[in-house]
Amino acid sequence: MDTEQRKLLDAYIAAHYIEGESQEIDYSISGGTKGAGKTFSEKDSTTLDDLMDQVGESFHDMLFCRISMSGMTEVEVYKRANIDRKLFSKIRSNPAYHPRKQTVIALAIALQLNIEDTADLLARAEYALSPGSKGDLIVKYFIEHGVYDIMTINAALEKYGQPIIG
Repeated sequence: MDTEQRKLLDAYIAAHYIEGESQEIDYSISGGTKGAGKTFSEKDSTTLDDLMDQVGESFHDMLFCRISMSGMTEVEVYKRANIDRKLFSKIRSNPAYHPRKQTVIALAIALQLNIEDTADLLARAEYALSPGSKGDLIVKYFIEHGVYDIMTINAALEKYGQPIIG
C-alpha cells in the first residue's frame, strides 16, 4: 500500500470509526413490546406465524445463488476467497453450517459483491460490518472502492493490526 492509499484509508477510518458504539433496544414488556422505535400492542395483527412465513433465503441458499449468478465455478470462488476446499465442502454439504464472519467476508470479496450485497450476505449468516471495528471499516473501504484482492486487503489489515481474512 503506497503513502497516498494509506492517507485515504486513514481518513476513511477517521470519518467512519465509532469507538465503543452499541445500539440498545428496549425489549421490555409493559403494555406492549418496544423495539427499534416502534411500539407493538396486543391489537397489532402481525403474529409470530406471519413473521415466520416471511423468512427469506438462508445464507447457504443466497451464497450458492450468488455463485451461480457470478459465472464463476465453486472452485474459482473458494480459491479467490483463499479458503480451504474442505471448509467450502462443509458449507456446501451442510445448509445449517454457520461459518465464521471472516469466511463470509472472504466469500463476498471473492464474489466481488458491492457493499449492500456484502451486508446482505453477512446478515443472512447473522453478522454485520460494524462501524466500531477498524477491521470491518478497512474491508468496507476496499469493497466501496472496488478492490477485491484479498492479499491487498490483508496487507492493509495487517498494517492496522487487525486480523486478516481467510
